[in-house]
Amino acid sequence: MKEKVLATIQKYSMLAPGDRVLVAVSGGPDSVALLHVLFDLRETLDLELHVFHLNHMMRGKASERDALFVKELAGELGLPCTIRSFDVPAYIDERDLSPEEGAREVRYMLLDEVAEEVGASKIALGHQANDQVETFIMRILRGAGMEGLGGIPPVRNRYIRPLIEVGREEIEAYCREERIEFRVDASNLNLSYLRNRVRHRLIPALQEYSPGFRENALKTIEILAADQVFLEEVTEEEFTRIAVTEEKLVKLTRSALLKLPLAIRRRVIREGIRFVKGDLTGIEFKHIEAISDYVALGKGKLQVDLPHGLVAFSEYGAIIVAQKKKLKSPAVGGVLLDIPGATEVRELGVKFIADLGSARDFKPSEEKEVAYLDADELKAPLQGRRPPRVETLKIRTRLPGDSFRPLGMKGSRKLQDFFVDEKVPRRRRDRVPILEMNGQIVWVVGYRIDDRFKVTDETRKVLRLKVENLKPKIVGKNHYGE
Repeated sequence: MKEKVLATIQKYSMLAPGDRVLVAVSGGPDSVALLHVLFDLRETLDLELHVFHLNHMMRGKASERDALFVKELAGELGLPCTIRSFDVPAYIDERDLSPEEGAREVRYMLLDEVAEEVGASKIALGHQANDQVETFIMRILRGAGMEGLGGIPPVRNRYIRPLIEVGREEIEAYCREERIEFRVDASNLNLSYLRNRVRHRLIPALQEYSPGFRENALKTIEILAADQVFLEEVTEEEFTRIAVTEEKLVKLTRSALLKLPLAIRRRVIREGIRFVKGDLTGIEFKHIEAISDYVALGKGKLQVDLPHGLVAFSEYGAIIVAQKKKLKSPAVGGVLLDIPGATEVRELGVKFIADLGSARDFKPSEEKEVAYLDADELKAPLQGRRPPRVETLKIRTRLPGDSFRPLGMKGSRKLQDFFVDEKVPRRRRDRVPILEMNGQIVWVVGYRIDDRFKVTDETRKVLRLKVENLKPKIVGKNHYGE
């Protein structure tokens, strides 16, 4: 078995010389066998080992005896050992999780924490081939795509599973031959858990229909896993190519999605959700399909509420996936500009840099982030009011009834209508900075100045305003992420 494990380690490049490995040991046959094999291979592979055990406090005194067993085992092998106790039942109740979900979340949380504490570069888990088949069957029963049916990955980031190609019978035979003691978890016989019903009832029944079922299932898993790797690479390429991403928001154009094969389209949509959410917990096929169906049919408007405060909706020929709370816009009542100088408007994430000079000091620019204004016009009377000073210019967000005279137009236009013409998404309209003077819009920042304040051949003094950090951090070439 050691040779088989060594071959698996080499096949998947699990370990490198000098690795410090945190070995998760529950006390059962799989994890104990894993520890012994890695202990025997430590000099060959140039490894440092550190034992970890979680007392999940789910089986009373039995859990305490498991922890003591692992501590003594580590002592016999002369290995450092970290034992952590955690009230998993309370954690499960607080979060309304199943026992399997709660124990898994706590286990991985503490493994990551301890790995950082002890400086472990790898974390070794005791999953073996039978676990692969059981997981495969469970995911079929619950409904899963190729990613789920690809089974438990041999390597994921720093997590490794050296026993993943070894069967339970081989492990038990190895323990007998080497006279290795281990603990038996009585909960593994509890048929209230789905995994135990699959292990003790369903798989034996399937074996009766097909004696080679387990081996065939493992081959299928290996094929699906390889296919999944390829599809992930294609998905990543397509997502990077067509997605416009911001903090907690993704935009996918419908026309680009339509050109993708259905299999890749679904995966790109999933990747968009994963980008915003951080994972796919709670995301079901029905969510992906609702978005995919809209892409295919393009009828009406899309509005899909997703788990954990996410939403997917249509917007000017695109699909937006975002966190609902990120769509709420701040109201800015009026921030005075320092002229000359720099002014930050933190609520909108922008900074304005103002310079005053003669007309001959500035070269015209068509950058949307820069505005050139006739400073003398800014001091002229407006609508019968007293002549304002340039220093009274303010930055705010839009107000009901706002209107201005867009550059090049003779008449005024409602700001709302202007935004519609410019196809400014609803979610952005309350975040567009508005430069005003005495209630009169001077510049819809990033879009258009008011025609009455433009620089002409008769202009003598120019106010140059530049806005920085207006563009969100995005992937793509489009202005303002549009």
